[in-house]
Amino acid sequence: MKKVLIVHDISCYGKCSTTVALPIISSMELSGILLPTALLSTHTAGFKNYTVLDLSDEMPKIVNHWQSFGMKFDAIYVGYLGSAKQIHYLKETIPDLLTEDGKFYLDPVMADNGTFYPAFDESYAKEMRALCDMADVIMPNQTEAAFIYGLPYQEGIAGLKQVDDLVRVAKAQKQSLILTGAGLDDEGHTGAYYYDHLTDESGLIQDRLVGGGFHGTGDIFGSIAVGAHVNGASLKAATELAVRTLPNMIDSSLSNPNVLMDGIDFETSLGDLSTFVRQLKQSN
Repeated sequence: MKKVLIVHDISCYGKCSTTVALPIISSMELSGILLPTALLSTHTAGFKNYTVLDLSDEMPKIVNHWQSFGMKFDAIYVGYLGSAKQIHYLKETIPDLLTEDGKFYLDPVMADNGTFYPAFDESYAKEMRALCDMADVIMPNQTEAAFIYGLPYQEGIAGLKQVDDLVRVAKAQKQSLILTGAGLDDEGHTGAYYYDHLTDESGLIQDRLVGGGFHGTGDIFGSIAVGAHVNGASLKAATELAVRTLPNMIDSSLSNPNVLMDGIDFETSLGDLSTFVRQLKQSN
């Protein structure tokens, strides 16, 4: 079974980051291993006075132990990083943790809707650019892509006017791209744009927009896309699976009056993700 290293924070309550990534990766018949970047009492959307424990000093200790017995990974999926210190550490460490054919997937979590998240700024975006340049697949939203690569910011379909510039960067770095949120329009759709470096194929994939904004959806999307791609699906098929599955997950969550705090009921679709992987393996 392929091993996927998940580098993300742990939010003890509220489904996001590692608490969605690990079960999704596992349901897709991959072995998930955790390298936590921070420990939080809750997610940060809507809560006050949540606790945060920075694990920057613990990360090298964990990795050093792994390296003492030769642990390597078929894929590394990086999400939330709390500081430039963690970026610098991963830049040095990731090449030594991947197998010869291993892939590095990066969701450069730092911003949305035209603004940085608290504690992030332009200097952090510049640091993140160097990590992005190392990745095999980058998965920014449109705000993050604008801040990291110095592109004009527009949301949804309108933002695709700048996607050629982003694809040129990806081609120069010989990497693939999934730009999330790029399918949002005024006709009730959302989705993502993908560019596959290996096939030079690109396109926009859309599905229905359900509800409003919910925390954790980006983590769910990224985990599904990574799980499918590591299992051998094309980048287009991996993107399509994530785009198509997320509305169903949100649908199943809307009856929960506390969904904004609890998070999306992604568990209802884990069986479908498992079925996708088994059918994919049979077809291959």
